[in-house]
Amino acid sequence: MLFVTVYATQFLLTASLGVIFAYLADLQDRYDLTNLELGTIAAVGFIAGLVSQLLLSPLVDRGHHRAVVWVSVLSAVAGAFGFVLADSTWSLVTSRALAGVSFGLFGLVARKALIGHDISGSGSKVGGLLSFGVAGFVSGPFIGAALSGVSFEAPFLVTGTVMALLGPFAAILISNSPIAGTAVDYSDLLILLRRPRVQAAILVHVGVWGLVGMFDATVDRYLTDLGLSSTEFAIGLLILGIPFMLLPPHAGALAERLGGGRVAVPALVLFAPAVVLYGWVGGLWTFIAIGVAEAITESYSEMGAQVLVLEATGVEQAAMGTGVLEAIGLAMAAVAAFAGPSLYGQFGPRWLFGVWGVVCLVLSGIVMLRLKAVKIPPKGITLSH
Repeated sequence: MLFVTVYATQFLLTASLGVIFAYLADLQDRYDLTNLELGTIAAVGFIAGLVSQLLLSPLVDRGHHRAVVWVSVLSAVAGAFGFVLADSTWSLVTSRALAGVSFGLFGLVARKALIGHDISGSGSKVGGLLSFGVAGFVSGPFIGAALSGVSFEAPFLVTGTVMALLGPFAAILISNSPIAGTAVDYSDLLILLRRPRVQAAILVHVGVWGLVGMFDATVDRYLTDLGLSSTEFAIGLLILGIPFMLLPPHAGALAERLGGGRVAVPALVLFAPAVVLYGWVGGLWTFIAIGVAEAITESYSEMGAQVLVLEATGVEQAAMGTGVLEAIGLAMAAVAAFAGPSLYGQFGPRWLFGVWGVVCLVLSGIVMLRLKAVKIPPKGITLSH
């Protein structure tokens, strides 16, 4: 019951984010937003997730997961209904921030509850959470398209209502789940950051989440400028999401078996040219072909990075380790999302995605150097040093 409810809630949370993501161009046109205002709305969700994860992840490892999961659920409901009531840039920013808090914190407590007291099998469990999250995200545009004929606010009203019904049930189950609590404090974050595996995982996340932020903030505008309709965009995004839905459990299990670094490094090397090719999209089918290649490499990069962190933390500090990893990824996404619309408008997609692809290739080289500082064991999740 825990797995089903947690995965369903993660699906719903990210579906509501997917609605927002697909509505960015509509928000800009509806409220006459500048590129700077649009970038702010896109970025603030990542920033809110970053801050909440850094502040609260040690509390989850100390056993205070009950309070954190309720904050997540209530923020999700408030964020969804905030978009129903929003009438200004700042109310949109606030609603997006609440959605970001919810997304960041729910993943934190969900991973801790799913892992429980046994670190073995964590790769596939965490991969399953990612699969359902992506499935929800790519379903968001379809929810928006199906309900937009009723009104602009209808998709947010529906997702907020369903979350108000399902969220408390998930919060109760997570609150009653056994977790591995340990005495940690904020100084332990600095200790984690000095571990080569964690540093390598962070660099992988910087590359992946830099693209996520850039993609989030610009792709709706980009494809609209190419002449694609909202329906075509939704179809393309759904097809792109298929690898994310299917591969993360397998990628997580593979990383757990071989070692996170042995999966993350080659995946990030292959991820870089896929990012570059995003700048050369000419229509729906090239968008789909490039996007599927990028989604496959991103799935393995992401799960390799998460297993690298679990190798370093073990079960006791899993929330803090994955929280730091995602917080830094969210920080990178926030910067990319904030700058993305302006850079897209000034330089165009080829420079925007091309430069980031080169950055990812450089990061893969640095990751390899950091992993030389440790001996990676044959099985991934066995050590905590």
